Amino acid sequence: MNKFNTFYFEKFDFDSTSLKAKFFYSFDKKERFEEIIDFKNDFFQIEKKLNKKIINNILFSIHIALWISYYKLFPTKELVVESGYLSNSQIAFWQKFYKNWLWEFLYKNKISPKWLFSFKIQQTFTLGIEKFSLDSKKALVPVWWWKDSIVTIELLKEAGIDFDLFVFWKSDILKENTAKISWKKILLIKRYLSENLFNLNKSWYYNWHVPITWIIAFVMLFVAYIYDYKYLILSNELSANCWNTIWEDFEINHQYSKSLEFEKDFKKYVEENISNDVKYFSLLRGMYEYKIAQIFSKKAKKYFSSFSSCNANFKILEKWNKNSFWCNNCPKCAFVYTILSGFLNREELVKIFWEDLYQKKSLEKLFRELLGINWIKPFECVGEKEEVVLWMYNALKNYNSWNEPYILQIFKKEVLKKLDENYLKNLEKKLLKVYDDDIIPLNFKKYLI
Repeated sequence: MNKFNTFYFEKFDFDSTSLKAKFFYSFDKKERFEEIIDFKNDFFQIEKKLNKKIINNILFSIHIALWISYYKLFPTKELVVESGYLSNSQIAFWQKFYKNWLWEFLYKNKISPKWLFSFKIQQTFTLGIEKFSLDSKKALVPVWWWKDSIVTIELLKEAGIDFDLFVFWKSDILKENTAKISWKKILLIKRYLSENLFNLNKSWYYNWHVPITWIIAFVMLFVAYIYDYKYLILSNELSANCWNTIWEDFEINHQYSKSLEFEKDFKKYVEENISNDVKYFSLLRGMYEYKIAQIFSKKAKKYFSSFSSCNANFKILEKWNKNSFWCNNCPKCAFVYTILSGFLNREELVKIFWEDLYQKKSLEKLFRELLGINWIKPFECVGEKEEVVLWMYNALKNYNSWNEPYILQIFKKEVLKKLDENYLKNLEKKLLKVYDDDIIPLNFKKYLI
């Protein structure tokens, strides 16, 4: 493994005919990377002349956002930006976000956080800020195969709000099924990572997750401009604000790019540097996972055979497993099984997951982490231990005392016996409440009830 000193943001290009954007990076001007994003979609038309200055302004921010996929191979202290100029407020925004991602990366890779990177700007080249405005009232909803985006879809449909679905990177059978079931169109924007990334990954460089929500946020700004979308509606929940563990006196939150804090910072960044008209927010921000699961179990039964929240299964498999969209061994599978066990009976659960996860002794460590028995929360997009406690308490009602599964026996013995009925009743009231916040546009607030 070669060591590097400096990471370079070299340049970006955009072809207004093909609508392909190219982004170039390197380590020490030796190991180079070229990423391509194809913004063209034959089913969605661009009905205006594109302003080159606005294009460059948004693409510059995307250039700064995408680099993390490559930088994580070997984090360097120095970052040299050659593709544009960053103001002090912009640098503060990027450094804050990178620190929140970097701490988890360092923790998982056992790297000392004694140093922090610093941006060096190529002062001879500036882009200047050219913000854009919109008259459109159209809405766009990023869709994955997860329950949360499905809940957003159903709430917006119920409220009579028209919208399109947004897919970044690539389409798949679950996203396509979600679109078919919801009767909505998909705006697909394709991403092509640099081949050199995969080559170096084989050489045992560092690796860890990439905060894809943050990348999507900046890509959607470009989509908002060229295809005229005013509302960019995410599906991030209240519990995304909570940290997983504390390390080196820093609270590590795996879901920082889904947090309200990031949303507020992003909103300010966009208003100052890109547009005053685009509204980026999460429709589910005022809800705990518990409330979202309740809505999903009632309003989304038609999606039960066509959704998943398992990241591992789709990372591992080249082809789809026709029997199940779940690996049934990762934190997300254990968490979502627990979520639904509070509202669905055992037969419905097994039909979705193909087995009873509460019977799997191999998942004991994961369930202990979810319950807070083990001190560290899994580094995944999972809810709070209070929610898990209430779901398992409700799940007990689906089992007779003589056939309680292994995991629920642990729950009763080590957690439930320490709690009383009043605590559980008050907890349910807390978790079912829809909380107010100050980031969702007022004309959408009524749809959270």
